This record gives sequence, structure tokens and C-alpha cells, in this order.
Amino acid sequence: MSTFKRIGVAMFFTLALAIAAMIYNRVFVQQLLPLVEQGGTFSQPAFILESLVPILLAVLLAASWLWVIAGAVQDETTVDTRRVRR
Repeated sequence: MSTFKRIGVAMFFTLALAIAAMIYNRVFVQQLLPLVEQGGTFSQPAFILESLVPILLAVLLAASWLWVIAGAVQDETTVDTRRVRR
């Protein structure tokens, strides 16, 4: 896969994760989280999700861009190896 295709895929993931973050913020943080009582049944999982979801979104974003960088480096290494063999 070429570097430009990888960048296109990473841009798509970036936009998709930005939309997911906006939905998470609007639905969960602004609407559902205020409904959770402090000592209620679902209070602990809700507050864990409050901090876990942004971390997961950031890890997915970083992984997609690291994939782009690693793929570009691997492609360049392959090109250099072919040049040395000839």
C-alpha cells in the first residue's frame, strides 16, 4: 500500500474518531452522565467509562498514525534493499 493511501486511511480514521468523540461528548458526558447518582448501582462503571473512552479514542488515533509512519519506513527500507541488490 502506498504512503498516500495510508495517509488517506489515517485521515478517514481521524475524522471517524472525531465524530465518535463528539457523539460521546454529546450523548454520554452531557446527557447520560448527569443522570448517574453518586452512590448508585452504575456509578462506578459510568465514572470508569468517563475516563476510559477518551483514552481509547486517543490510542486508536495514535495507532492509525503510527501505522502510517511504520508503513512508510518499511516501504523506504524495501526500496533501499532493492537498490542495494542491483
